[in-house]
Amino acid sequence: MAMQFIESSIVGVRSSVLTLERRASPMRFALFPMVHVAERSFYDEVTARVRDCALIVAEGLGEGGAPVQRRMARIRLDDLVDQTVALDLDSLGIPVFWEYARRPPRTSAERLTETATDSFGAIALRVLGRYGDPIHLPNLDESDDHDDRWTEGRFNRWMRDRVVDRRDEALVRRLASVHRECHDQPITVAVVYGAGHMPAVVEYLRGEFGYFVQDAEWLIVRNAPS
Repeated sequence: MAMQFIESSIVGVRSSVLTLERRASPMRFALFPMVHVAERSFYDEVTARVRDCALIVAEGLGEGGAPVQRRMARIRLDDLVDQTVALDLDSLGIPVFWEYARRPPRTSAERLTETATDSFGAIALRVLGRYGDPIHLPNLDESDDHDDRWTEGRFNRWMRDRVVDRRDEALVRRLASVHRECHDQPITVAVVYGAGHMPAVVEYLRGEFGYFVQDAEWLIVRNAPS
C-alpha cells in the first residue's frame, strides 16, 4: 500500500507526521518527514511536538557540524527558511542521535576527498534545488530533494548513493538499536529526517518489528500563494 508523506496541492505543501506503534511493546516512533526549506511556522510546529519525545533520531551532524551547509542555509532569495537555521534540536535538552552516513576514509587524501565531495553535493542540492531551477531539478513544490531525477545516469546514481541509500542504511540501523534498547519503555522516539527516507523507515519497522501506523497528522510546510 502506497503511503504519502508529502502532499503538494492547490492549498500548498503539507507533511504527514506519523505515529507508529507495536502491540507487543509500549514504545512509539513519531516520524517527522522533513522538507529542508519551509515556512518558519512548520519548524515551530515540529519543535513543539518533538519536545514531548524522550529521544530524537535526526539527520545531520548536529550543532557545529557542516559549517559550509550552515552558511549556505542563511542565503535565501524568498520568504522561506532553511531547516538548519530554524530547527535547533540540540537546544531542547533531549538526547539526539545524529546520523550522517559516510564510509570511514582510510587515508588523509581520502578524508579530504570525502569532505570535498560531501560539501559539493550539499551546495549543489541547495543551489539547484533551492535558489532556482535552471535545468528543472527538484524543488520544494516537487516534494523535497529526493525524486526520480536523481536516479538516472552515473553522477545521479552516485548522488543517490550518498544522499539516499547510505542514509537509509544508517537510519534503520540506529532505529533497530533504539528498538532493542527501549522497546519495553513507554516513550516516544522522534525521527526527524528528510521525507525521502521515510518509506525505508516505515518498511523496515513494519517488516522487522511489526510496527504499524496508529495516527497521522498533516502539518503545513508552505501555504499556497494567495
